[in-house]
Amino acid sequence: MSSLVPLPKRRLALVIAAICLPAAVGAQHAPEELIVVGTPRNQAAVDLAQSVTVVAAETLDRVRSVNLGETLESQLGMSASYFGTGSSRPIIRGLAGARVRTMEDGIDSMDVSTVSVDHAVGIDPLVARQIEIFRGPTTLLYGSGAIGGVINTVTNRIPELAPEDGFEGAFELRGDTVSDERTGAFALDGGGDAFAWHFDGATRDTDDYEIPGFADLAGGAATGQVEGILPNSNLELTSYALGGSWLGEGSFFGVAASGFDTLYGVPGEEEEAVRIDLKQSRVDLKGGWTGLSGGIEAVNVRFGTNDYEHVELEGAEIGTRFLNDAYEGRLELLHAPLGMWTGAFGLQFSEREFAAIGEEAFVPPVDTTSYGVFVVEQLETDSWNLALGARFENQEHEPSGGAPNIDDTATSFSAAAIRDLGNGYALALNFASAERLPVAEELYADGPHLASGAVEIGDPNLRVETSHHFDIGIRRTSGDLAWSITAFMTDYDDFIFLRDTGVVDPVEDLPIFEFAQAGAEFTGIEAEVFTPIAQIGQGELDLRLFADVVDGELDNGENVPRIPPLRYGARLAYHADRVVVGLEATKYDDQTDVAPFEDSTEGYTLVGADFNWDFTAGNGLDLSFFVRGSNLLDEDARRHTSLVKEIAPLPGRNLAFGVRAEF
Repeated sequence: MSSLVPLPKRRLALVIAAICLPAAVGAQHAPEELIVVGTPRNQAAVDLAQSVTVVAAETLDRVRSVNLGETLESQLGMSASYFGTGSSRPIIRGLAGARVRTMEDGIDSMDVSTVSVDHAVGIDPLVARQIEIFRGPTTLLYGSGAIGGVINTVTNRIPELAPEDGFEGAFELRGDTVSDERTGAFALDGGGDAFAWHFDGATRDTDDYEIPGFADLAGGAATGQVEGILPNSNLELTSYALGGSWLGEGSFFGVAASGFDTLYGVPGEEEEAVRIDLKQSRVDLKGGWTGLSGGIEAVNVRFGTNDYEHVELEGAEIGTRFLNDAYEGRLELLHAPLGMWTGAFGLQFSEREFAAIGEEAFVPPVDTTSYGVFVVEQLETDSWNLALGARFENQEHEPSGGAPNIDDTATSFSAAAIRDLGNGYALALNFASAERLPVAEELYADGPHLASGAVEIGDPNLRVETSHHFDIGIRRTSGDLAWSITAFMTDYDDFIFLRDTGVVDPVEDLPIFEFAQAGAEFTGIEAEVFTPIAQIGQGELDLRLFADVVDGELDNGENVPRIPPLRYGARLAYHADRVVVGLEATKYDDQTDVAPFEDSTEGYTLVGADFNWDFTAGNGLDLSFFVRGSNLLDEDARRHTSLVKEIAPLPGRNLAFGVRAEF
């Protein structure tokens, strides 16, 4: 079993666990080759001279959660913002928001999740075939603003091939004990030599989830809280898609229409429960032509457009309405080899019409237009694998209400190299000099913000943010003991962050936060060790040890807000032909390196266990039964990166269970 979405069998080249290059080994029982889709040539991960994590197959099935942030939170170097069950955005090496770009099949998610942490990412992890996390030159394919990295969710909604037998499908049913989750999903693929089609759908319904003790750290029974439940944390979600592709000799062109609807609670202390009712529909186009003659060997085309709306309900009344109509397109031209260099160049364009309407609309309507040109090149020799990337981008903001228009440009460069040291050892180097243009909320915010519980004030005079990044890693990938260690440093000029001023607005009775700029430095280390430790019957017992830490500090010595703490842990897993059993523990240290007016966070330990059993039911039906336990010690776990950590702990002890099928 690999994932909910059936895979075209002629492209079945996925591994059983996440692999990160160069930052992680992570290859528990993973001998198969892994294909990275988010590169112009769909290369194998081992052939890329840059850092890429691919979460697929067994690992993706095990970590798949209700949203993208929680699905990826356990990956090396990753964390998540966490605003309850409905919303959790990925964080990479302490960088969040607009610095981390989320995409579906190479096109931006086109939601408003960067505007506020209580806004959901419009991607359902249930439909993911694999999830790719990029750092390095490839990020410049998608935007110079993605200094932290790019997360690409790969689906089969626009199929590039038809199933070998003409039809295949998958379905999944799952539930849990902590929120009484009821989830069902299916995917169907079919077609022949000239046409392929895809259809998928998913629905999820949860109740308020259980927690150990009281939600509010400052309260208890005396304040009228209900013990053991986080109020207003339930969720309803539906996603669906229908797509088809015309297939030719060395070419395809397809289209897909999809929808993402969710209604979820926003944990907080307001008199009336606040809920977000989100609806997003999008249409995507995708085409590819290979085997062309002349200087251009292949062409890739991607285009997406969406209609997004969500309303923030305060009781039965609509408090604020967010609208985001957007489109984005990208053209990639893969050139013939230039000497020993292979690569691609192209252009990207996007337009976004954003509007917030209501009493708590803290950002004015803004139209944003962006154009970018990019080039990514790769060179392989006997000892070195090199990659280079460059991007030039222009961005224009046109706000309403008298705020100034802003038109600016950014130029970014990136380089990566892997040196084969022999005997299974390799040295990996990454360098980037990148410019990030401020986004609309950083420039124009001006008013009370429900999610942050603060008055947020932007600054139209913010300058382009410049970063210089370097990381160095060494790894061993052969033999009984595989390991990797990576150290990184990023130096920022004019780093943009939301600063707590320590002043309370006398009208709103809320603290005032301002978007400010300062020099900053991020440093960190990521390490991982993997080794088989015993042969038991027909299976193998493996051990994985891991740790990561990041530190963010401004030039004046103050800490950057909401930096994840030191984390380390272990996973013990038994793999046999049809059975996987795992036990893992992750320790999150206390976070005491806090920004002014920011509270420290106590550490916690999360213990989990999982069991997966594959079997054949006959008539071409393959079944997989799974059970997964999380937070088995029922810890009161509060994530330092969350704005609602004081009133919204992570879910308590949980047992998730379900069945997956492929036919």
